[in-house]
Amino acid sequence: MMRPDLHLHTNCSDGVYGPELLLHECGQRGITHMAVTDHDTMSGSDMLFQFPTDIVCIPGVELSLKDMPGLHLLAYGMTEGALLREKLRTLTVLREERAMKMIDRLAELGMPLSYKELKAKRVLEGGKDGTIGRPHIARAMVRAGYVRNMQEAFAKYIGNDRPAYVKAERMTAAEAIPLVNQVGFLPVLAHPRELKLEEPLLHALLDRLCELGLKGIEVYHPSAASKGFETLDHMARTHGLLVTGGSDFHQENDGKHGGIGAMIPLWKSSEEDMQSLLSALDEAKKRAESEVRSHGE
Repeated sequence: MMRPDLHLHTNCSDGVYGPELLLHECGQRGITHMAVTDHDTMSGSDMLFQFPTDIVCIPGVELSLKDMPGLHLLAYGMTEGALLREKLRTLTVLREERAMKMIDRLAELGMPLSYKELKAKRVLEGGKDGTIGRPHIARAMVRAGYVRNMQEAFAKYIGNDRPAYVKAERMTAAEAIPLVNQVGFLPVLAHPRELKLEEPLLHALLDRLCELGLKGIEVYHPSAASKGFETLDHMARTHGLLVTGGSDFHQENDGKHGGIGAMIPLWKSSEEDMQSLLSALDEAKKRAESEVRSHGE
């Protein structure tokens, strides 16, 4: 029996567990298929393959898109994905520049933080590719005593449109989806209920994303639980899209995301949906390899 969790985060982005510990915890919970989908980096996903395990690990990444707040794209693939990785490296540089600007703004507000120390901590936690995001800055603000908790850091200083906020550089859906398809990965709309769109607007968004080459929807995500999964499930299948699911795990009991494997009891069609996903991954890999061979000739 398949027990999948296809949306997990490590400390290579904004999660708390390192890849090895996350892999161990997934094993303890009986996960059979997992995907680390860190934000704009595949470092954590790649590291899974260093450790022995019976879990099927599917390479993945979560891309933040600039089209609208909260619009994220999950990308899964069994190929090297060289062009996608090149774009991710560019985004990593831009994320570092953004972090430095935000730290500069906090200093102007009387809350100095050391970028050098913060970067050293990130390298220790998430390896040389561990980038600094807003959660890491917020935790540093708590440690320095500037705020009581991370929520206060975001609400007063580094949340959207707050005094120390700096806009992130991101791809558009029109850039990201074709690129993901080109390298043999599958683009999947992440947590659509977090967009808080009424059904007609969500349908319109899906129509547009499908025209760009969207291949799936993350139906089974904690954010969809309150409304139920039936409407999203029907929407995905009506559009001929793959159905996926995951906990969006970052850390235990964080009040926002799910625990490891949280969607498994709710994802009744997981066996069939996983078979479809694995078949689609295999087909995407074959197409990408065929494209490489044809260009080589």
